[in-house]
Formats: sequence, structure tokens, C-alpha cells
Amino acid sequence: MIDFTLNGRACRLPSPAPGTSVLEVLRTSLGQDGTKEGCASGDCGACTIALQGPGHNMSTANACLMPAHQLAGCDLITVEGLASASQTPTLSAVQQALVSTHASQCGFCTPGIAMSLAVLHVRHQRQIDQGEVIDARQRDTMIDHALGGNLCRCTGYRPIREAAHRLLQGEFGPASLQDAGDSTAEAHDTAPDDEPDTGRFYRPVTLQALLALRTEHPDAALIAGGTDLMLEHTQRLRDFPALIDTTQVAALGKIEEGEHAGQAGWWIGAAVSYHQLMPLLREHYPDGAELLTRLGSEQIRHRGTLGGNIGNASPIGDMPPLLIALDAYIQLMSQDNERILKLEDYFLDYKRTQLMPDEIIHSVFLPRPLPNQRLAVHKLSKRRDDDISTLLGVFAWRRDASGRAQHWRVAFGGMAGVPARAPHLEVLLTLQALESLTPARLTAQTRQQIEQAVQADFSPLSDVRGSREYRLLAASHLIPRVAQRILNERQPTTSLTPLESLDAYLAQS
Repeated sequence: MIDFTLNGRACRLPSPAPGTSVLEVLRTSLGQDGTKEGCASGDCGACTIALQGPGHNMSTANACLMPAHQLAGCDLITVEGLASASQTPTLSAVQQALVSTHASQCGFCTPGIAMSLAVLHVRHQRQIDQGEVIDARQRDTMIDHALGGNLCRCTGYRPIREAAHRLLQGEFGPASLQDAGDSTAEAHDTAPDDEPDTGRFYRPVTLQALLALRTEHPDAALIAGGTDLMLEHTQRLRDFPALIDTTQVAALGKIEEGEHAGQAGWWIGAAVSYHQLMPLLREHYPDGAELLTRLGSEQIRHRGTLGGNIGNASPIGDMPPLLIALDAYIQLMSQDNERILKLEDYFLDYKRTQLMPDEIIHSVFLPRPLPNQRLAVHKLSKRRDDDISTLLGVFAWRRDASGRAQHWRVAFGGMAGVPARAPHLEVLLTLQALESLTPARLTAQTRQQIEQAVQADFSPLSDVRGSREYRLLAASHLIPRVAQRILNERQPTTSLTPLESLDAYLAQS
């Protein structure tokens, strides 16, 4: 059985098949059909729910991508739980804001939008209560991020944003949802005996139990946030004979300072979510944090994990190129062995890695930034928000005493069957005078040298996101942008090109 609370009421759900989603049980066995199914792939946000799990604050999630078994011990709030539950129900502040601004059009997407705004309202109020001063620009950014994972099929974004602004300004009263802070609910252990014959959903709570399950069931898929794996169920209609959940193992959910290979840094557990990782990146690698804001939606960032992004071995995963450029390591573990590899050596071929059937990804070692280390990240995708990369280029370098960029590490995703370094580009950037690579100084000969270096490093495929030719050309065009950025930083008073023009989205805003 799965025990949790639904809109404030205790709820016990018979254990469904391992891949059954929260959305499925809400709309069928629980009769809560206010939560809609739109894309069933975590893109549109129509199925957004509010969730508070053990040890976490309230957050949004895509019900279509969350296994129902992970509800155990959680407080779940759906759109049915927004209004007052008294005998004379009244609209919540969020609902009143949407009504007052005529922000609900056909209504299909509105439940998901209302849930995203309700959780934003709670978070905004908590920050205000803690003494934070949030100005209009910051509020605007918060709204953008909160709604980035909610598509309005009627394109009624103007009134929705107006509702959000008036809501956060307090016009409709305080937040009605209650964020209980860190939940103390206890996690469940491995699969109970009453599960049906359709499969098992294992929830180990210790590392030893997880490793034993991995040895016993090497064919069972590991699942954490489910933001990628659950697509196998929702899009390809795959049934999972068994799933092993890694989210309850405390050792995989930590970020700890440590050392490896003579470097100081952090050991980041494989089950750490993008949301949990954000503060560390924001402090030490701001460009990496900015990349995270473009990795899916808030719903995805709350659930998706670092280990999952590496473990699925997608050539267009966003985190591997960043981590490879930062010289990160990966720690693999089984019952009988433990090994640590450079992350760049972990990927062997398309969807093929060094992970053995009885191993798990335990953690990733991220080195601290070295003195004068800099980072530039360029993600190209068809949409700015909530989209998969067509290609992703990450450039890390260090400035010497004269300000010259040296010690280049360049990594790309989307340019081969695996995320990989670009050794020929690294040599070119090391040897070539930076000024000659800027857009104003770039000659036909130098441009050709850049293109030759990119072609020596990568042989990309064509797919729906971009052709081989587009990827090669786009990657080569990033070099002048990076060179210009470095020169702008070295000569801040005599910039050759405004920084804003280096970002296509900023240039359009």
C-alpha cells in the first residue's frame, strides 16, 4: 500500500504496477480529474501538482512523469485542494487572481498554471517572511521561471502574467497552501509484500540495500526523478517489470565538501536534484547555474537528478558537457567494488557507458574553481525555455598574469554519439591570438581553421533538432563569441562588441 496525504486528507492507495504515474492514479482510482493530461512528456505542465516530500519544501512536479509509488510519505495537493474546504467553498487567492484578470481561457491548461502559481505564491511569501527584499525585476524572473513549464494553448500569457504579478503584490491575500517546511515523514523501505504480480517497485533506504538490490536485479531500471525514464512508459507504453528507486538513500542525496586527485571540491550524490544543485552552482559557477535555468522547467528541475542526467547517457544531456569541461569525476559502486573515473572517460558510445550491470552511480566530484578560472556556456535550442539542446558548448579557461586565456577545456553535447571534449578546438584556442578570433578581426582563413578544428573533433548526425551541417556551423560560430567575451572582460572600458549582442535572446529582448 502507498500512504500519503491528498489535499490534507490521509490516503491509502493499493500498490499499482511499477510504472504507473501519479496522473494515472489521480484520474482513475482517486477520481481527481482536475489534473489534466496534455503532452504526457513533462513539456506542457497541464498535469502540474504541488508536492512536499520528506525533507523537502513544497514544489511543483509533473504528475505524468512521477511514479505513483513515490507518493509514499508525501503531501500531495491538486487543483481540487486550492479552494477553501469549508461548507461554503471560496476561491483561493490564486484562483481569484486568474478570474479577476480573465486569465482562464479554454480552461484546459488552467489547473496546471494555477498549481504553478500557488507554489510560487508560497515560496514568495516565505522569502518575504524571512526578510528578503524582492524587487519588481526579481519578481518578474520568478514568474518567468515558475510559468516556464506551463504552456497555454490559447496563448493567453499576458493576463496570466498579470494575475501572477497582482498575486505576488498581495492584492488577493496571503498564500492559501501551507508549506510545512521540512517534512518529517518516514520513507518506506523495499517493496511491500502486497504488490501485484505486475512487478515490483523497490524503495531501499540504505546504500547497502540499494547495492544488494542492484546485484539481485541487474535488469531492473534505476529511477530517481523519472523525468527521462518515465517517457518509456508514457510515450512508448513500456511496462517495467521492476524499478529500483534511489531517492530514499540518504548517501545519494547529499552534497559534501571533499578532495579528489589533489583538488578540493564537492561530492554530489547521484540523487541530488537540479534544484538542490542550483545554490552551489550559483555561488561558484554562475554560468552553470544559468544553464540550469534552461534545463527543462521548474517542474523538471525539482525532480530531475544529476545522476539521472548522466546515467541515461543521452548525447544531448545538458550536465555532462558542463561537468566534463570542469574536469569532473564520477564514482561508480557495486557490492564488491568501487571505482572513480574521469567523467569524460565514462561515455563509450551512443547510450553505452562504463557502468556495469551490478553498479550504480554513487556521486560526482566537482572541483572547486581554480584561481582566475572562467566559464562560458552556450545552449542552442529551438525554444529558449523548457527545450532539449540541439547542441551545447561549454568553454572553461584560466587567465594567466597577463590576462591571457590558457588551459582550455572545451566540451560539447549534441555533436556526437556521446558528450565529449574538443581537443582540436582546445589547441586552436591556446595557440591563436584571441583578437584574431573575434568577429571584427576574423578572416576567411581563420574562420576556415575554426571550422576544420570543429570537423576534426566531431562528426554530428542530422535529426529533427538540426542537420549535421547546422551543428558544425553553429559550433564554429561560438568561438568568435567566446573570444569577444574574453576581450570584453579584459578591456571593459573599450568593448569592441556589447555583451548583450553575444546572447541571441538578450539581443531580442
